[in-house]
Amino acid sequence: MFSTTDLLVGVDIHRRTNVVQVMDGTGQVLLTRLRVANNRSGTASLVNQLAQTARASGFDHIHVAAEATGNYWLPFFCELEQSPVLADWSLSLYPFNPKVIHNFRKSLGDWNKTDELDTAVISERLRFGRELPYPFHMEDRYLPLRTLTRHRYHLVGELVRVKSHALALVYLQASEYTAHPAFSDVFGKTSQAVLKEFPALETVAAMPFDDLVEWLDVKGKRRFSQPEENARRLQQIAEESYRLPNEWLASVNTALSLSLRHITVLQQLLARVNSAIADQMTHYPNSLTTIPGIGPVFAAGIIAEIGDLARFDFNQAKVASFAGLKWSKHQSADFTAEETRLKRTGSRFLRYYLCEAAQLVRLHDAEYAAFYQKKFNEVRHHRHKRAITLTARKLVRLVVRLLTTNEPFRARQVPNENNV
Repeated sequence: MFSTTDLLVGVDIHRRTNVVQVMDGTGQVLLTRLRVANNRSGTASLVNQLAQTARASGFDHIHVAAEATGNYWLPFFCELEQSPVLADWSLSLYPFNPKVIHNFRKSLGDWNKTDELDTAVISERLRFGRELPYPFHMEDRYLPLRTLTRHRYHLVGELVRVKSHALALVYLQASEYTAHPAFSDVFGKTSQAVLKEFPALETVAAMPFDDLVEWLDVKGKRRFSQPEENARRLQQIAEESYRLPNEWLASVNTALSLSLRHITVLQQLLARVNSAIADQMTHYPNSLTTIPGIGPVFAAGIIAEIGDLARFDFNQAKVASFAGLKWSKHQSADFTAEETRLKRTGSRFLRYYLCEAAQLVRLHDAEYAAFYQKKFNEVRHHRHKRAITLTARKLVRLVVRLLTTNEPFRARQVPNENNV
C-alpha cells in the first residue's frame, strides 16, 4: 500500500511524553527511540524533525498513527493537522482503536512490553495497511457538541453502574422487593420513599392496612390507580423477605440511602447535560428529529459522532462500519456459522446512540416495530440484543439519507399479514 515516497510515523502517546518511531513505506526505520513532550513545544519539535526528514529524503506523504486512548491523543492530532510547517506535504492522521493494536501485537510473536516496542507495533500496523481507521480531521464544528454527548454517555454509564449496586443493597434490605415489585420503577420517588423511611420492613408488615394505603397514596400524589394493590404487595414483600441482624441492616440502610442520593445527583446532572445538548442543537439544523422517537439528544449523539458525511462518501455501509454495526463471517468448506460476533472496533459512542435511538423508533413506528419483531423471532438466544442491533443497522440507512437530503421523515405503509 505504501511506497518509498511515504513517511510512516508511529506514536505511543502518554500523559507527559510521546514516543515516536519513523520509517519509510518499505519498513526501513529512519528514527527510533525519539521522545518528545506531549505539549505544544514538544509537538513543535517533532514537527520540525518530521519536516526535516521528509524534505531531506523527498517524501511526498506523511502518515501518522497512534492509539486513540482517552483524550491524550486528540490535542496532539489537532496540533499536527493545523501545523503550517507540515502544509507542504499531504498529511494523514490515523487514530487506531487500542483493540486493533492489541490484537495485531499477537501476530508479531513474543514481544516485550516497552514504550519503544509499543511504538514499533503501531508503526508496523500502519505499514500493514489493511482496514485503516478513517483519517482524523479536527471538525471543530462538531467538537463542542461531541464533548457534551460523550459526557452524557459517561453519565449514563455511571448511572447504570450505581443503580446496579443499589439493587444489590435493596436485595439485602428486602430480598423480595424486586422479585414481586410493588412499584413499576424501583427508583421512582414513591419507591425511594419506602426504602428510606422504612429501614426495617417489619414496620410495613405491622402497619394498619388503611394507614399504609393512605401513606402510599399521599407519597404517590394520588396518581396510583389502585393504591390498595400496591399496599398489599408491599406487605407481602415485608413478610416474605429475609430478616437481617439489626447492626448489619443499619449499615445496609446507610449504604442504600447514600446510593439513592447518588442516583438523584446523577439524574440531575443528566438533565442538565440534556438541556445543554438541546441548546447546542439549535446550531445544527437537521431532519433527524422528524423520525418518531428521536429527540434532540439522540439526534445530537448521532450527528456529533458522524460529523461530516463527506468523509464516508455519503455511504451508509461505511457509516455502519464506523459504528461497529458489522458482523464477522465464519465459514469453512460447506459450513457457514449462523451466529457470529458483532465487530466492536468502531465508535462505541455512535453505536450506543444508534441502538438507543432504534429502541425508541421501533416503539413509535410500525415499520421498525415489524422489523424488530421479525428479527426477534428468528433466533432463540440474545433475541432482544440482536434485534435491536439489526434495527440500529437498518436505522443507519435512514439517518444517512435524511442527513444527506435534509428531507423530513415519511412513514411507510406496513403490509398487514392478515390481508391476502
